[in-house]
Amino acid sequence: MWNNLGKAHRFLILCLLLSVCAKVCQSMGYFELQLISVENPRGQLLSGDCCDSEGDGTDGTCGPDECDTYFRVCLKEYQQEVKTGGPCTYGLEITKVIGGNTFQFRGGQKGGHDTGKIVIPFQFSWP
Repeated sequence: MWNNLGKAHRFLILCLLLSVCAKVCQSMGYFELQLISVENPRGQLLSGDCCDSEGDGTDGTCGPDECDTYFRVCLKEYQQEVKTGGPCTYGLEITKVIGGNTFQFRGGQKGGHDTGKIVIPFQFSWP
């Protein structure tokens, strides 16, 4: 009986030592979005208004001045109905103005260039 008690005692000490030495795992990486092209031939916002208020957009023309196109990428938890407001739980990246109404990124996929690439680093467990 004392022999089994000694083994149990040693086992408990070993478990205690292992739990003290254990480290919390950390995750880190990045979310990457590769843009290929953008097309907005009429130069209109989603609402139908012209980007630079040079026309009303009802006749399909907005004038010669093009939109200042940039991207805002917001990483959130899963939502059945996507809401554009609220916090970006997992990360946010806003690009500088990268083009006008219509443009393409050259060398994006085959050339290995970073043109048109949006990268959001994270340091948490990915869901």
